[in-house]
Amino acid sequence: MNENTPQETITLDVRPVLAAGEEPFQMILEAADSLGRGGILEVTAPFEPLPLYGVLSGRGFAHATAEPEPGTYLVRFTQTGITGDTTVAEAYERYPATAEPLAEYGLDLCCGGVHPISFAAEAHGIDLERLLADLQQAALSDLLRAASADLAGSD
Repeated sequence: MNENTPQETITLDVRPVLAAGEEPFQMILEAADSLGRGGILEVTAPFEPLPLYGVLSGRGFAHATAEPEPGTYLVRFTQTGITGDTTVAEAYERYPATAEPLAEYGLDLCCGGVHPISFAAEAHGIDLERLLADLQQAALSDLLRAASADLAGSD
């Protein structure tokens, strides 16, 4: 199996928790923290959980959201491992698709790419949250390609 192939999926339907007047935030974070690179956390909620996007992005997750029916949101968070502490070189080496957003932001592997993404963003006046989201989405495309290749190879 390719190291960028999704590993594990945790599914959380937080609608009953919210309906009971409870807060599912800690449960979501614990589930997210238990996943390794390529792991998937699927959250079903009665509203789009916008605050989770930034929180989980900071923990290395890309996300994709669908509303399969009115008032039901399904969000798939995929652990890419790309955080502000990841070096530019690590992001590029793990996920070649990050080359495009890195170039769009004017970042490259100068100095060997040894600086953390947060350092590079600050040095270049780039919004770190936006940069991370773009890099994570690019990484997600590599993860999906790897999963498709593994599925095709298993036929």
